[in-house]
Amino acid sequence: MPYVTIHTLDGNADELEARKTALFDPAVREVAPAFGAIASVSAKTETGLVIVNVWKSAQQAAAFAAHPEIQAARDAAQLPMPSSFQRHEAGTFELFQP
Repeated sequence: MPYVTIHTLDGNADELEARKTALFDPAVREVAPAFGAIASVSAKTETGLVIVNVWKSAQQAAAFAAHPEIQAARDAAQLPMPSSFQRHEAGTFELFQP
């Protein structure tokens, strides 16, 4: 069953997005598929960024987060620790466009 993670990062939304896009996302694109990543969406908010990820399993999401390359990319991007972090087993998942 799919697993959803929701991260809220506080700070300047434009700066967070720029650092995430330039320094974190390239590592994510390279590593995440091997750890069961299905989809990821991020959006600017009034207080920073919200990032929603869909994974094949909770175990794969946890292994991804612990991967040294991902931790190094997060540090390089100077992304703050999430101010909130939610995890949920997905009741349903529908992909409307491939």
